Amino acid sequence: MIIKRLLIATLAAATMYAQAGLVTESPVVIDMENRVASGNMKSARYSENEFEMIGCGTRTYASLPDGTPSFSFGFCQAQLEDQGNVICFFYDKPEMLQQVQALASNSFVTFRWDENGDCTFIGNSTQSFYLPENKKESKK
Repeated sequence: MIIKRLLIATLAAATMYAQAGLVTESPVVIDMENRVASGNMKSARYSENEFEMIGCGTRTYASLPDGTPSFSFGFCQAQLEDQGNVICFFYDKPEMLQQVQALASNSFVTFRWDENGDCTFIGNSTQSFYLPENKKESKK
């Protein structure tokens, strides 16, 4: 009987926690010295800073009639202030293209670049605790 009560209490507590849900804001951070940027895309979108943004994208071009082969490239960018945009590019790196294509609207993004502006690392994490649809309601 005691085990049954403990099990019910544990399930009830877990249900209450699941309904409340963990929320984590991750604002954009740009470290120029170490050449790394990171942040959650939803946190950036709903930031009070009108310039804050972070994300990555890809472009693919089909082969041209003149024989130019098809090619794809990708980029990541972050910004915290007007005219303070950081962008890195990468070419012919399928593993990085896949990383970018895996991003979702609430993904945490991190990327690094070298002294030439070439991306050297792209990471992402898409989890339920990143900012919900309505930031104002999440602050209680």
